[in-house]
Amino acid sequence: MTQVSPQKAFLSAEELVFFREHGYLVRKILDDASVARYVHAIEDARRERGDTQRMGNIQFLQPGKAIRGIQDIICNGDILAACRDLLGEGIIVDGASLFYGEAGVDYRQGWHRDVLQVPDEQIDLNWFSADYHYNYVQMNMPLTTDGCLWIVPGSHRRQLDAEERTVFGNTEKMAPVDAPELSTGKQIVLQPGEAVFYNNYAVHRGWGGVLQDKRITIHMGFHSTQHAPTLHFGVLDHTEYSLEYLSSLEPCVREALRAHLVERARHPEVNVYHAYHQQFLKKEFKTT
Repeated sequence: MTQVSPQKAFLSAEELVFFREHGYLVRKILDDASVARYVHAIEDARRERGDTQRMGNIQFLQPGKAIRGIQDIICNGDILAACRDLLGEGIIVDGASLFYGEAGVDYRQGWHRDVLQVPDEQIDLNWFSADYHYNYVQMNMPLTTDGCLWIVPGSHRRQLDAEERTVFGNTEKMAPVDAPELSTGKQIVLQPGEAVFYNNYAVHRGWGGVLQDKRITIHMGFHSTQHAPTLHFGVLDHTEYSLEYLSSLEPCVREALRAHLVERARHPEVNVYHAYHQQFLKKEFKTT
């Protein structure tokens, strides 16, 4: 019988401990040539779109919004290796957005955890604890220098502290945009081609104020087939992935989306969260 050798770890033991304790990790992923290739593809696609007065959130794997020239980022070996080390084998892409904002766009979010789409009565405070197994990781990878992600390190492992409760009020979801700053908030400044992998149950926000420079950042989410899904699995709108659309994609992209469809079929219980997320996108975070 042929034995399959285990894949070599991409992240060090120290990096894994840092992620577990702090809820985020920064790694260089793309070289300069790859960054330039993706920027070129995005700018070509962007010229065909309007609305430059706000931060765009383009779901680039969806038909009608597809940006073909960047879709193969979901097959990047280093990204998948980092996710395997963080979550386990069987990495499934589940979320793919392009954040695009011209200089001068005013970009501000309140501090929040990514439970915004979930009805208040369904939020379980055990989700925000050290012993909860969160089978999901988000990643931001800018193609321009980007300091828009702010995070409270370690907050994914606990409930809101006294300072956070003051700004959040009686909700677990989001603080007002004009709420006071959090003294423990940390700005993550990334250079082109770097990626931050993070637990989106940590208290975090997107905040650039009035952008001084253009922002082009790829945002993705990943799940592992080794563990039960948590509420973020089901972000992609799988209902749009027809055989015709899948057959038009590059082979690695097609196979990644097929794997997503197989995993979605294994877990019909996430359909309710998928519906919540699609409603949330339409009503609260308008997408382009």
